[in-house]
Amino acid sequence: MEVFNDTTKFFISVISILNPIGAIPIFMALTRYYSQEDVGRISSNCAIAVFVTLLASCLFGDEILGFFGIQLASFRVGGGVLIASMAFSMLKGEKTEIKISQDEIERQAQIREIGIVPLAIPMLAGPGSISNAIIQADAISSYKHWIGVVIALLVVALIIKTILTFSRTIRDKIGQIAINVSTRVFGLILMAIAVEHVTKGIKVIFKL
Repeated sequence: MEVFNDTTKFFISVISILNPIGAIPIFMALTRYYSQEDVGRISSNCAIAVFVTLLASCLFGDEILGFFGIQLASFRVGGGVLIASMAFSMLKGEKTEIKISQDEIERQAQIREIGIVPLAIPMLAGPGSISNAIIQADAISSYKHWIGVVIALLVVALIIKTILTFSRTIRDKIGQIAINVSTRVFGLILMAIAVEHVTKGIKVIFKL
């Protein structure tokens, strides 16, 4: 049961930060001149890139922090502040510039292979989601937890692939209002996750 609960918590945190529903408008803008077949291929590349990026963050994040001499507690606080900033933008219904700027969108719109950059990185698997993966990986204590993480990331990748592939249909069916509502719901979840990260980090730093 503990593994299931931890895996569920990990999945919710990841899907909330990625917010693939909220990415539909930008994805459609970047792929407006592509055929549905090309859209499917781009979606697959994006999903795979997100899976690999987040799994690598879980596997090697601790070693990277150690190399730079950064304590996990400090990273929790910094990552929590970053996630809180993203959550605040989502609650206001704004596009967070932490993931991708308008200038990047315009520059990348004409590039043939956009599934990896900028769609996967940094639009979906950006600093916030990578930071969250590194922090969450600290709670992985057994091979069962690792199996749960891999399964959760595979499900996330499948969701991304499905949503982006059928983005045009989804946008027509649910409309921009529903997309904005889902973004705000994810933003609220993210804000709670951010507060938890910051609180835990401060407790360790100040030995509370």
